[in-house]
Amino acid sequence: MDWVKQNYERALLALAAVALLACSVLVILKVQAFPALFEGRNSSKKPDHEIKPYPVEELKVAAAQVARPAQFSSSEGSLFVSLPYVLKDGIIINPMESPEPLHPPIKNTWLITHNLPWWESDVKDQDPDEDGFTNLEEFQNGTNPKDKTSVPPYWKKLQLEKFISIPFRLKFNGVSDEGKIFQINPQGGRSQFRGVGEMIEGTPYKIVSYKQKFATKNEMEVDVSELTIENTETGRMIVLVYRQEANDPTSKALFRYLYDNSTFEVKLDDEFGLVPVPEHKYKLIDINDEKAVIQDQETKETHEIPRLR
Repeated sequence: MDWVKQNYERALLALAAVALLACSVLVILKVQAFPALFEGRNSSKKPDHEIKPYPVEELKVAAAQVARPAQFSSSEGSLFVSLPYVLKDGIIINPMESPEPLHPPIKNTWLITHNLPWWESDVKDQDPDEDGFTNLEEFQNGTNPKDKTSVPPYWKKLQLEKFISIPFRLKFNGVSDEGKIFQINPQGGRSQFRGVGEMIEGTPYKIVSYKQKFATKNEMEVDVSELTIENTETGRMIVLVYRQEANDPTSKALFRYLYDNSTFEVKLDDEFGLVPVPEHKYKLIDINDEKAVIQDQETKETHEIPRLR
């Protein structure tokens, strides 16, 4: 200790020399380890050109998610899903709240509730469940457009394309004996004179009743008296108007069935079925130039089929 006190400056210098030597050793060690830090970036290292396998399963999942984008199912938004807005006529509207339908007459809420693409212009004509009925037809009939078992009545796909009338072969041409004897002219045959309750020769028809009637036409009074006859085999009544042709009971309806775009003829009073349920029968009970009337043979309900325009 006496030496340190006597040589204080030399002791400090020696201590500094030791510290410097230690630092030098530490620097040398760090420098030697430095290349290892950049070994992966060494340009002299041979590059790896091997093509790594693609994550096929992950790609499939991602593709499926892209193919099925998120749909709006309600009017409630969230932090990540906004409310469904649409730009119409330069105005941004919320279809859930707007009273004006985007695709009239279908309501916006009906389209969104059934997860239908309300933003597509042809959504009314789409058939997502492929049951043969469009979204418009499903809406009009209160059925589910996403359920094949929920379908409108198939007769609603019928339209009357043509009324095929066949002139009746009997014509009421006169009355005598104060409305008791009537002149009937069969087509291509001789005149017959028959009374109420009598059969018309050569036919299954019987005279049932007579009603005298007049109408004004072109400011003139015209005789439109009616003679009712009955087919004794079928029970069908036919009204013959004085000197006017009536339609034969064999008159037909030419229907177009929009379900499969087919056409078929049906005779008056005949039954028919419609695919895909041909066992469900309907009966043609009336027909004219404007419409046909059919009857469901199970429910006995009648339905008017309009003329195709």
